[in-house]
Amino acid sequence: MTAATATEALSVECTLARKPGYEDVHAWCRQTKDVPLPHSTGILLVRRCTCSCHRAAGCS
Repeated sequence: MTAATATEALSVECTLARKPGYEDVHAWCRQTKDVPLPHSTGILLVRRCTCSCHRAAGCS
C-alpha cells in the first residue's frame, strides 16, 4: 500500500466504482462535503470522499 492510498477516504460508492462494470456508480456518491459532529470542534461525523471524480466538472 502506498502513502497516497493510505490517506484516501473514499465513499462506498466510489470504492465500488473502481471495479470494472461499475463506473457509473460514482454519480451516486453524496459524500462531497465534510459533515461535522454537532456541538464539537474538529470531529467529523462523515468525512468528504477524496475521489478525484468530485473535482472533475459534471460530477457532484
